[in-house]
Amino acid sequence: MTGLRLVIPRDPWPRLGSERATRVAVATIYTLVLLVALAEGARSLARADRLDYSYYPKLGEVVLSGGDPYANAFNTWPPFFLLVAAGLALGSRVSAVGTVFAWQLASVLAVWGTLKLLARSFEDGGSALTFWPRSPDRLAFVSSGVVVPFIFTARLFDDNLQHGQINAMLLFLSLLAFVLFREHRLIAGGCALALAASLKAVPVLLLGYLAYKRRWRELGWTVAFLVLLNLVIPIAIFGPGDVAAQWRAWRAVAAAEMVQPVAHHPNQALLSALKRLLTVQGGATNPIDYAVAAWPTTAVVRLFWLVAALAGLGLAFAFRGSSRDLRDPRCAGEFAVCLGAMTLVSPLAWAAHFVTLVAPAALVWAALRRLPRGAPGRWWRWGLWWASFGCITLSASGFVGWAWSRRLESLSVITLGAVLLVSLALSLLPTLKPAPDSA
Repeated sequence: MTGLRLVIPRDPWPRLGSERATRVAVATIYTLVLLVALAEGARSLARADRLDYSYYPKLGEVVLSGGDPYANAFNTWPPFFLLVAAGLALGSRVSAVGTVFAWQLASVLAVWGTLKLLARSFEDGGSALTFWPRSPDRLAFVSSGVVVPFIFTARLFDDNLQHGQINAMLLFLSLLAFVLFREHRLIAGGCALALAASLKAVPVLLLGYLAYKRRWRELGWTVAFLVLLNLVIPIAIFGPGDVAAQWRAWRAVAAAEMVQPVAHHPNQALLSALKRLLTVQGGATNPIDYAVAAWPTTAVVRLFWLVAALAGLGLAFAFRGSSRDLRDPRCAGEFAVCLGAMTLVSPLAWAAHFVTLVAPAALVWAALRRLPRGAPGRWWRWGLWWASFGCITLSASGFVGWAWSRRLESLSVITLGAVLLVSLALSLLPTLKPAPDSA
């Protein structure tokens, strides 16, 4: 800001015909984003007992009282999360409203932190990004490379905030780990990635990328912190017998999610989508039943594992020949693809879980803008971009109403949008300028 005059940052979006019109558009975006964040935050405080977050301190009370944390059907989190839940329960004893507020504030800050990390990965001058525009030569929140990927996935971030979920924080920790690794801060990076994978199991898949790149030191530090967070600290608090029992119980819960996947329409995971498509039971609890086959669930699970294995091989093929130096822009693109893909293969993936799609969205937007007019494949890539946006965002109840949003979710529309976006990101990886291999 300069006095009361809003500075237009570098590469603003939208860029309109006059400076005055652009300034008005920029001010409107800031106003809407801040109002929505404040409104969702206030609403979550007023209905804290109905948030998904409310299960966290409830679980914590069970832990503090010495009960069985996995006797509750809602508990699908790995054992380390029990310590976080206990901390939230203790905080709630002091001030339930204050603890919810702190949790939601952490989620909002994680979103902004994620956008900053993505700008550092895909935008020139991204490390100087600020929320408010400070100079026409620097990036700000309303710069194209920042605000467009955010708007592309805003529906998902809003869903995360509405329900008080943890996904934005996990995304931030995963991206932070990659950036720290890229800057050779291996201990801090290993701690960040291990923390993300300990709070929720899905980010552990990112270790596969480190192994593929033969980043053994980064992988080693991550594994060391995983052992610390999931064995050493819990054993010191609960004792070896209780920790062993917790791990056995969680493994049973995780196995059940794969053997009998939830096909209720809010679950937009690939496995759930396949069950809705290929089994009679899959459509039983959904607004639209469109099964094209009557397979047993076991056959669908086997198909899912085959598809997941082929997808993994496809990623390995697409990543072949790229640098092992994580500073290479292609590595940032590959990691963004992995973030989007890992949510698809999770057995449980509500809409809020797909906030990871902001990473491939940032990659795609950066790459598409650099494609010259007339470049081969430019038109169909833009078509996939808008098709994915329609599936992910325009299917929200705010656009089509609650009933139609439920119907579209039963058609796995977010799953389809995620597949389109990840595929588009893969197609654009070769356009990222490679760096010399430092290995």
